[in-house]
Parts: sequence; structure tokens; C-alpha cells
Amino acid sequence: MASCAPRPEQTELEKRLGHVFARPALLAAALTHRSHSAEAGQPEQAESQRLEFLGDAVLGAISAEWLVTDRADWREGTLTKVRSRLTNAATLARVARKLGLGDFLLLGRGEERSGGRQKDALLADALEAVLGALWLDGGPAPVRAAFGNWFADEIAEAIEAGADDNPKGDLQERLQRDRKESPRYDLLEESGPPHERHFKVAVFVGTIRLGEGEGASKREAEMAAARCALVGLDTVES
Repeated sequence: MASCAPRPEQTELEKRLGHVFARPALLAAALTHRSHSAEAGQPEQAESQRLEFLGDAVLGAISAEWLVTDRADWREGTLTKVRSRLTNAATLARVARKLGLGDFLLLGRGEERSGGRQKDALLADALEAVLGALWLDGGPAPVRAAFGNWFADEIAEAIEAGADDNPKGDLQERLQRDRKESPRYDLLEESGPPHERHFKVAVFVGTIRLGEGEGASKREAEMAAARCALVGLDTVES
């Protein structure tokens, strides 16, 4: 493992992760993109890829453990489908953005200029590397805590969808694949008494409105909007 001195801003990231690293070099390595190591003439220090490999396996195990423990009513097929939703690149990129992970990365000049801190694939890889570093430094406990805290919205969405479709995830992946953009959900209307709220949401890509949806919760309305957007995209492409 490369000997990397901890950078001051790592302290803030440790607060967000809820873990103080006994071996801060692990976190430094996870945050060092291979483009930075290559430009520094130290490709052997690009440990982040090895940590990504570990983090991918760790996240799969932790998410599977959570599902088996908390969703005793789900069969294997549903468990597999939901775990896939929780661990795909689109989900990882969303979680990485909520964590503010892009602000802490060490990137090469070329990657920096090309907007690397906002690239979904790069953010997803970096989050896996950080999870791998957490595992090596503290074992499963800090990874479980980070998963419970930072994946909370994704977990709630996955529970709500269950064995059904995952329109928000499908739309995210489709737009990233076809347009290299992510959808944005705007709340248009919230009405009704406290015990019977009603939400109306629109989904956009850039300034283009792709669809609208309504529901008894904001998440339900977002899922309906995503379904509407997917139907519209299918119609345009057919």
C-alpha cells in the first residue's frame, strides 16, 4: 500500500462517513484516481482500483446481508433484483454525490478539465474504493453504518418497488447511456390535508420535460413521472 499523507479535507469526509481512519493512507489511496498517479509518475500508487475491486464485493455482501435480515418475506429472485438496484453504477453515483465525494478526489489535470468530479462512472468507482478502504480499516461495522446512512433513500425506494419495476433507476441508466445526463425531479404541486397529501412531480433532462406523475408521496409521484418519461422515450424511438 502506498504511503500517502492524509489531506486536511479528509477530516470532513471522515465525519460524513462516521469513521476516523486508523490508517489514513487507505482513504488517501481510495481518493487518488489513477490519472493523478500517472501524471505524478507513480502508477504503482494507483491503489484505488484494487480498493474498488474489494469495495464492489463488500457492498454486494453488506447489501445482501441487510436484505436477508430485514426482508424475511422476500424470495431469492426479489432479493437478487433489489440488490442489483442498490449496487448498480447509477445508484452508486447518486450516493457519491450526496456524500460530496467528488470534492475530495485527487484527479489528473486532464480528468479535472473534462469534469471528472461529476462523471457517474468515476464517482461510482470512487465510492467503491472508499468502501473497500473502510472495510480494510475497520471491518464490516463502518461499512454497515455508511450503507445504512448514505443509501437510506435508495433502500427506501427499493423496498417500495419490491419485485416490481424500478422506473427511476431505469430512466437514470437510460439517460446516462444515451445522453450522458441525469434526470432531475421538480415538485410541481403539493396539496391535501396532512393525513392525505397529494404530490405532483415533473422529470426533466436539462430543460426538457420528459414526463409528469402524481402520488400519495413524493417518491411515488417521482416513480410515476419516470414511468411516463420511459413511455415517451420508447414512443420517440419506435
